[in-house]
Order: sequence, then C-alpha cells, then structure tokens
Amino acid sequence: MLERVAALPISTWSYRAEDPSTRHLGLTAQDFAAAFRLGNGDKTISTIDADGVALAAIQGLHQILQEKDAQLAAQQERLSSLEQRNANLQLRLEALERKLDAQP
Repeated sequence: MLERVAALPISTWSYRAEDPSTRHLGLTAQDFAAAFRLGNGDKTISTIDADGVALAAIQGLHQILQEKDAQLAAQQERLSSLEQRNANLQLRLEALERKLDAQP
C-alpha cells in the first residue's frame, strides 16, 4: 500500500467549474482508481477511500519505523561491544609495549 501511495503522481489542477487561477494540489481520481481499485469509478475519490488509504500508509510507515528502530538498536549494541573490545585490545597492547620497553 505504501509503495502505491509513494508512486502516485501529485500535481496541481483546477476544477472545470472553477476559475483556472484557483489551483488544487493532489492526485487525480483516475490515478487513485488505477492504484487502489476503490470507489465507484475513476471520476471521484471518496473521502472514506482516501482516508483508508492514508491510514494504511501510516500503518506501513509505522511498521518500517519499528523495523528501523530495531535495526538501529542492534547496530548500537554491536558498536558498544566493538568499542569495548577495542578498549580491551588497546590495554593489552599497551601492557605488551611496556613489557617490551622494560626488557634489556
């Protein structure tokens, strides 16, 4: 659903019955009907269908955000682990260097 929403062309347009200087921003009923096959044709977009598509897209975004949050948390955990390993290796290296420097 989210991919179909993202692929919709958004443009400006005027109603035939309005002055051409009055512009609207959105999608055409024909594009909406082709993408979602909802409503009673391709001449209008029912607000209930538009709302439903918007809510489904929001749910899709929420799911993606949760997945990204989990991925970020896993990467942060891995980074912390690698930083700790690096600090431990640095301490071991310094200890070895001190031993080497102390040898005659």
